[in-house]
Amino acid sequence: MFYDQLIRICKERNVKPTPLIKSLGLSSGNLKRWQEGATVNSDILMKLADYFDVPVDYFFEEYNKGDIEIDDSAESSMTKVYNVLKSHPDHIASMLSGKMPSNADLLRIAEYLNYSVEYFVRDDEFPDNAKAEDSLLGSIPPKDMILNIMGKLSSGEAFNFLQVRISKIILSNLARKNIHKEKLESILLSKRKLDNLFDNSLNEDKVIGFNFSDLVRISEAFNLSYSYMLTGKD
Repeated sequence: MFYDQLIRICKERNVKPTPLIKSLGLSSGNLKRWQEGATVNSDILMKLADYFDVPVDYFFEEYNKGDIEIDDSAESSMTKVYNVLKSHPDHIASMLSGKMPSNADLLRIAEYLNYSVEYFVRDDEFPDNAKAEDSLLGSIPPKDMILNIMGKLSSGEAFNFLQVRISKIILSNLARKNIHKEKLESILLSKRKLDNLFDNSLNEDKVIGFNFSDLVRISEAFNLSYSYMLTGKD
């Protein structure tokens, strides 16, 4: 049962459940509901897994006391993820893989962020004949297009590269407000993700960018608009 596993790991790590839940922006009443058998949404589940540095399925299985052992079997891990998602089908729609924007839309995004479009593509040469006015999504503001990109799962190396580059722009704009790695860790963003994003020596194929939930947490914690996070201007 989720609640039992949560209480168990809190005791093992000497963490008080109520302050932890409040730090995630939740009401302490959630603890009572979970104790009574209510389900937990995938976003909260991922935040708890990141905080405790355990696999998501830790909260749905009976583990032996002592050290947590992680099964490295890809087949086993994927089966567990599938079972979790099957139990929460309402969350699958929000986890659809993203599709690379068209060249015209990439130009609109680059212009909005005030960066060269080449910054957002890998080694592939960007076509000289691409024009922003050819966008089929011209009615959608670039900011909304970007937030949609950050809300999707990576569908490949090019899409992941785009998410990482946007994330690094966000970090640069946060730094102007004196919001650095330590402050981001204090609001329970994934330490591993932050370590990799701040390590400019890493190949970006090995880095994961922010997701939309991360942006929501940053916005609420530091009272920043999405426009500022993306452009450095409100």
